[in-house]
Amino acid sequence: MGTIEHRRLFRSEVCVKIHYETIKSPLVKGRAVTVDISSIGIHMIGSEKLSVGADLLTKLFFESRKTPISAVAKVVWQKECRLQPDKKKVFYATGLVLVDMSPEDAILTSDYIFDAAKKHQLDCEKKIIQQLQSNR
Repeated sequence: MGTIEHRRLFRSEVCVKIHYETIKSPLVKGRAVTVDISSIGIHMIGSEKLSVGADLLTKLFFESRKTPISAVAKVVWQKECRLQPDKKKVFYATGLVLVDMSPEDAILTSDYIFDAAKKHQLDCEKKIIQQLQSNR
């Protein structure tokens, strides 16, 4: 029997570019895209194998900002993606917990997540209304 995870903080399904590098050896640098993000965690897909427990310096590139948001994150889990379109390159889904971020960047991140969720909800409402109108 599986377990059900109850998240305490809202996650927004939004694609954000993220650059990262390990703080300690072995040095690993990479780029990824988020699947979803909360004010304390990130689910991302990238092509670098990372060790669970590794600390990363991250930069999040929100489309609404000219400068990235910086944070220290810890790798909580990583697994190979089920879809691997190229046998020469492996992609990984990775879960990060954000462990250090300036208060200003934390507020900006929270605002971004809320705004993305609000936009997603409005887009969903628009699609539903269009479907209902076309079914008349």
